[in-house]
Amino acid sequence: METDVYLTADRFPLVRDIGTNRVEQVYTHPDRLLDYDVFVFVAEGSMQVVEEGREYVIGAGEHLFLKKGLRHWGLPQTAPGTSWYWIHFNSAADDKRMNYADHPPLPVLDYFFPDHYEYRFPMPKHGTSLFHRTLKERLDLLLADYMNKKPHRMTRVSLQAYLLFMELKQASLPPSASPDTGRSTDTLDGRVIAYLMQHMEEDYDSGKLAAHMNLNYSYLSAAFKKLTGRSILEVHTRLRMNRAIELMRTSSMPVSELSERLGYKNPFYFSRVFKKTTGESPSAYRNQFY
Repeated sequence: METDVYLTADRFPLVRDIGTNRVEQVYTHPDRLLDYDVFVFVAEGSMQVVEEGREYVIGAGEHLFLKKGLRHWGLPQTAPGTSWYWIHFNSAADDKRMNYADHPPLPVLDYFFPDHYEYRFPMPKHGTSLFHRTLKERLDLLLADYMNKKPHRMTRVSLQAYLLFMELKQASLPPSASPDTGRSTDTLDGRVIAYLMQHMEEDYDSGKLAAHMNLNYSYLSAAFKKLTGRSILEVHTRLRMNRAIELMRTSSMPVSELSERLGYKNPFYFSRVFKKTTGESPSAYRNQFY
């Protein structure tokens, strides 16, 4: 059963309400089935919650996401003196009209492409991090904004909640992740991306990559696609187009020279690849710069 709560890149979560509570007696979480997602952060004490048969004990400085449509309840095990915050919100991740990918764009491909925002990502279900040390103060500010009935209050609060969730997501990444790729250089996909970044100004050579990785290429290709949602050739091509965009931004290099710089022998072919990848020709893309 899927219990992860997902957010999407193209629409921020819409906050329903925000609150805080403290109990001085043993507390039992209500038995509920909700049509919205829940974020809980325990500031003091500990809270016991069961979601569809799985028990969670949220300690001080820990969070838990509860998924809409799943029954959750509690036993009389939440300790006296426990205080917590909650955010109730609706995410677009379950919109059946959208075909969201489960893999975000790789950080090295962060220039806009037509499908750039069409993905969803899971929030860390339960846990803590260094970020959680400041979470109580952040939630106090968010709650104050929620209670302050200014124009566009709910939109502002929803945007702030989205940013908070994104920072919480970032804090959950493994410390070994490379700041350039978002992948650990010890993993298969991280090693492939590191190699592609070193050879982005060359034609793609699957044989050289397989030899560098000391792996069968068919296995390597399938494993990379499963980990990233993209083919190795697609990532190599997008890296080259990103390099072209960087050169456009920092120089007046003509298309023919750009093409040659990036290892394309035919500038017309380079232009076709650029337009297929970005949706615009090199000249049209460049004309957007100020």
